[in-house]
Amino acid sequence: MLRIPKWLLIGGCSLLAALILFLAVPGGIKMVAAKPESVRLPAVMYHHVLNQSDMLGDYVISPKQLDEDLRYIQERGYTPVSAAELQAYVAGEGELPERPILITFDDGYKSSFVYAYPALKKYGMKGILAVIGIHSEYYSEIDDDNVNYAHATWDELRQMSESGVFEIANHTYDMHEESSPRAGVRRKAGESKADYQKALREDIGTNQQLLEMATGKTPTVFAYPFGFLDEDARAVLDELGFTMTMGVAERVNTVTRGEPESLRELGRYNRPYGVTTQSFFDPIFAEAERETAAK
Repeated sequence: MLRIPKWLLIGGCSLLAALILFLAVPGGIKMVAAKPESVRLPAVMYHHVLNQSDMLGDYVISPKQLDEDLRYIQERGYTPVSAAELQAYVAGEGELPERPILITFDDGYKSSFVYAYPALKKYGMKGILAVIGIHSEYYSEIDDDNVNYAHATWDELRQMSESGVFEIANHTYDMHEESSPRAGVRRKAGESKADYQKALREDIGTNQQLLEMATGKTPTVFAYPFGFLDEDARAVLDELGFTMTMGVAERVNTVTRGEPESLRELGRYNRPYGVTTQSFFDPIFAEAERETAAK
């Protein structure tokens, strides 16, 4: 028969009692509590996609380059996610893939329908399309579908939304101006807070109504024109039901369960023409993976 030394019995009981006491004390529980779960999220910002070589530049890339980008994203093991998936994750109601990435297109050009939409479908990917309402309204009413400058019509937005490939985001109805007097959604000089928020409510709210009529869905994502921020815009965006906003600061995001603020002013990397796919993405992926490894 195995005999257990008396000193071991006494020591073991003491250790067990200490452990129970430690876990029972509120301070002890805090010490062993797990950190909030989070993921690193790189985001890419495209604008225009054209086959016109003389129009390629900082905000216009070719369909060939877009295809190469999407293929490389897939090869590197990244999975494009939707805003709905991110919002569910933050609310504790869903999971995200190991290497998520956000693919976004700003302004709502017709080229998103002609080139980006089929490219994303080809690779089974998802994206977010931020629409300037006044332009889609205009091109829905006239007979001009020149892909070099036209914007997607309401019907094209509906098709992209219904497919599940694109989520439609709000990019203001008519506040997409970089210069004064307003500059995006910033407050005008001398404008009162009340007047400023009323102007935002009317403009962004109008776009919400138009996009809901076109797609049957109310956008929950807002993209700041040119990334211009104003603290007093937040209350209006909250009031209008936006739970995710996107800026243009070039950084990898950290999205955390239980922290809605982690979906505010998401950073995005602008994709210019003239930089190879590998040269553009490798530093971004390295940053995301280095931070992930350090967690």
